[in-house]
Amino acid sequence: MGMILAGCGVLASCSATELAAVEPTTATAPFETWCTPTDSGLSELSGLAWRGDTGYAIGDRGSDDRLAVLDRACEVTRWVDVGVETVDVEDIAVDSAGIVWLADTGDNDNDRDSVTLIGVDVATDRRTSITMRYPDGAHDVEAFALTPTGQPVLITKVSGGAAASIYSSGETIDTTTTSIDLVRSGTVSATAPDGSSRPITGAAVDADATAGALRTKKDLFVFEIADGDVAAAFSGAPAGVVEGPDQPQGEAVAYTDAGELLIASEADGAAELPPIVFAEPN
Repeated sequence: MGMILAGCGVLASCSATELAAVEPTTATAPFETWCTPTDSGLSELSGLAWRGDTGYAIGDRGSDDRLAVLDRACEVTRWVDVGVETVDVEDIAVDSAGIVWLADTGDNDNDRDSVTLIGVDVATDRRTSITMRYPDGAHDVEAFALTPTGQPVLITKVSGGAAASIYSSGETIDTTTTSIDLVRSGTVSATAPDGSSRPITGAAVDADATAGALRTKKDLFVFEIADGDVAAAFSGAPAGVVEGPDQPQGEAVAYTDAGELLIASEADGAAELPPIVFAEPN
């Protein structure tokens, strides 16, 4: 039962640039309600993307066979069948053509040497399936971003304080792509204000590729992106760190076209759908 948090939301004057200026030692930011979803189909919300006044959300493994289309009040306006068999969709992004890309990259058992991107063209109902191959064996990935020029970036989910690896491709994906070979292009060195390193559960890049975000179930890291090189940005030090509210099932992060930063969470056993809220950093 998904909670979405927004940093730099429409109800605040905060911008993505202002959020990026937050010092890494920033304490918990204040969060306010953005909207409250009512459709129980969002209870396992794992991936979120936004374009214009339209949002897209998908559930975690077992509920990732359909894509929710949301209005700005976070009401579901329609459900779209994924139409392709999935294993474990973990994150989503929208490209410049409006195609929603689903990252079927979850791999709790680390037994998938290749994973899949599924493109859903909501307007034409066309589907695209792209095989992505790792260069060095299987990885569990919950965080996926797409650069504005269409290159995929994946960040592994690791625990125990180990650094997450970044995998990317210089190849632009589109509806004609069938497979790509990923390369290991760095590691995430960002740590929380308390010095801890938690698993990365979501990633996002803003519309003009000047800012990017990674999240854990507790923290939000914001990065400045130079020359569109998202992998390099995620490998470097974050421009800001925001400690979010306690979200034991927090997995999604997304930018709106206006640079508003949204964070989403599963319900974690809540009896009702929790509100979607936004944060205005100090």
